[in-house]
Amino acid sequence: MNKIQKVGILGSGKMGSDIFNYLTDYSFDLIWFTIETDQIKSLTESLEKKNKRQLKHGIINQEVFDQKSNYKITNQLTDLSNCDLIIESVIEDQSVKAEIFRKLENIVKPSCLLVSNSSSILPSQYSQDLTRKNRVAGMHFFYPIAIKNITELVFSDDTDDLTRDCLRLFLETINRFYIEQDEKNAFILNRFLLEIQIKAFELQKKHQIAYKELDEIAKSIIPDFGLFEMMDQVGHYTMYNSILNYSLMDQDKQKYKPLLTELNNKMENKESKPVSFYNQNEFKETINKETQNIIQNILKDYAQEILVNYSNGFVINIYSFKKALNEFCGIML
Repeated sequence: MNKIQKVGILGSGKMGSDIFNYLTDYSFDLIWFTIETDQIKSLTESLEKKNKRQLKHGIINQEVFDQKSNYKITNQLTDLSNCDLIIESVIEDQSVKAEIFRKLENIVKPSCLLVSNSSSILPSQYSQDLTRKNRVAGMHFFYPIAIKNITELVFSDDTDDLTRDCLRLFLETINRFYIEQDEKNAFILNRFLLEIQIKAFELQKKHQIAYKELDEIAKSIIPDFGLFEMMDQVGHYTMYNSILNYSLMDQDKQKYKPLLTELNNKMENKESKPVSFYNQNEFKETINKETQNIIQNILKDYAQEILVNYSNGFVINIYSFKKALNEFCGIML
């Protein structure tokens, strides 16, 4: 089995940065690619300042400082040519990812593993034009990585056993709890959460209450974040594309339409006025305790119902799935 020593991270957005920062705690040679040329200097200066400050105050020792300084930031894809593993984390767009993977295949060495941090696009979709599909998989981290110890490994039918074993070992090396999925079971954690978000959206419309108010009620079930707050933070464009991708994996495509329509309306109105779920003021901000309890019980019962449906409909280890859900959003089932 090939040892993963040199790791490339492709993308300098929120997730790409988080993956890079997490991996600096381990003894890898890191190469961080950003398309933004003007970011290289600022990213380098920021990292150097942070590491020197931690060394000065005794948060890290000289050995850890040297380890954290073992990286290169570049805007040249060819600098990734000798990597053992490349983790792509760019915009949630299939065509963009597919183009990146085509370019990488012509650059990297034959043994290099190519994975995507995508939360909704299947490996077979961004590797369909590659000759080395056996070296491709999904490796979906959850933000923030240091707090949410869960990763989804998504394998296509083309992913070979060596690639699977190497990626398992890599995640064990960086102390990640992970669940394995084939493409039929892919992104099961986000899809489970989306079921509850859709139900919450229905309840919000029915009772005409503020999204923030509903989030507060739902936190008795999903304590780590608000259901609609999450959509605002992830971004409506990314949420729209992800939900559209999830709908293609589901026989019941109709249930996604109301939420997709709502997100689309928010994106269309963005030019004139930023529209988030939390800044919509046309709904009631307070409701009586009885209605709160009704909504809470509906969401709680629905979460249990979805758990049963998923355990029957997907090939999953129910104990690992429950643990993964708890790591992801704090839900206890």
